[in-house]
Amino acid sequence: MKKEIAWMKTMLLAALVMSAWGCGEEEAVGEGTLSLEIWGEEYIEEEIPAADFEDGWGITYTKFLVNVSDIAAAQDGSDPSLTAPEAKIWDMTMVGPHAIAQADVEAGDYTHTAYVIAPADGTSAAGNAAPADVQLMNDNGYSVYVEGSATDGTVTKTFAWAFDTATTYDPCHSIGALEDGGTATIQLTIHGDHLFYDSAVSSDPVLRFAEIALADADGDDAVTQAELAAFSLNTLATHGVGSLDIDNMWDYIHHMTTTLGHIDGEGHCDMQ
Repeated sequence: MKKEIAWMKTMLLAALVMSAWGCGEEEAVGEGTLSLEIWGEEYIEEEIPAADFEDGWGITYTKFLVNVSDIAAAQDGSDPSLTAPEAKIWDMTMVGPHAIAQADVEAGDYTHTAYVIAPADGTSAAGNAAPADVQLMNDNGYSVYVEGSATDGTVTKTFAWAFDTATTYDPCHSIGALEDGGTATIQLTIHGDHLFYDSAVSSDPVLRFAEIALADADGDDAVTQAELAAFSLNTLATHGVGSLDIDNMWDYIHHMTTTLGHIDGEGHCDMQ
């Protein structure tokens, strides 16, 4: 009898332990508020100062439009908890960051974010862009459109360039650490300086504009797509392209638009 009672006590204790362990497994982790935003940083809002260029030029954007869609934020290995699939057009020269979406979601680390910058197809809505700019992007199928000027203190060159590149940024290695009852924000960060990097393949490029200024063949101080397309990279010691099939300055800058997207400031994304 004593042995039976001892055995029953042992089984009861084991059951209690397993029950407690099971409850721990199913215990809710809580939830918090997760937000998505987009920002072009001071480089697009204000200027890229001459001090940051290798050749003494500086850039001021007056317009920087991007068509962004298919945004999704997820915990690693899980389905997205916050999405913003609709295509919207944003002007990064407007002071931000700019709110995109917000929701109460399960607490956790949202380290997998994805988004797309692709040509507008006539259905893109305004994020913060003016109606005329939304129409410009939709009517022409642009993914990125920039206007601005560059100066070395003596000469000033203007530019207005339109691009139709399509890039999926997935995965973006976001931070998104959301605690129970807390808030967290994931930022799509657009890097406007990448258009002026002097290498498409180096891990440590520098900013240059002098070679782009040389493309102004007619000397009217406006650097056009046609002039850039006619300007060969083959004689330049700068603007490395590695094995990429690029031999002119337009195709080079066109390619660099695929590198604009980052996450949470300097966080990186895989590009497809």
